[in-house]
Amino acid sequence: MLPDNEESRTMLRENARSWVVEGSVIAIIGVSRFWKGVGVVWTLLSDESRQRGVALTRGARKQLDMLFEERGYWRIQATIEHGDEEARQWITSLQFGYEGTMREYGPGRETHDMYARLGA
Repeated sequence: MLPDNEESRTMLRENARSWVVEGSVIAIIGVSRFWKGVGVVWTLLSDESRQRGVALTRGARKQLDMLFEERGYWRIQATIEHGDEEARQWITSLQFGYEGTMREYGPGRETHDMYARLGA
């Protein structure tokens, strides 16, 4: 949970996007700065977002491209739960490459896979 302050609100305005359909938020995608030039992508997806995969994927690609081109990121990384084939397909469609498996990484000690996308 982000603190309720101006720095957090600025980060969300600049580095996160929401997709709204008929007045309901179906997805939020953002990047948290890990350190200068490196970010961690995060998502909050509703069940309905799966029905709008093509549009959501195009929008996410544009968001990521903008972060590389305009915000100075050279690396954006993401983790997905090991074995989640749907998440793996989506993250690779966003041009992320597999980097390794992290055992006992998740909050319940789940195994996760690390993916990253590097800027040009």
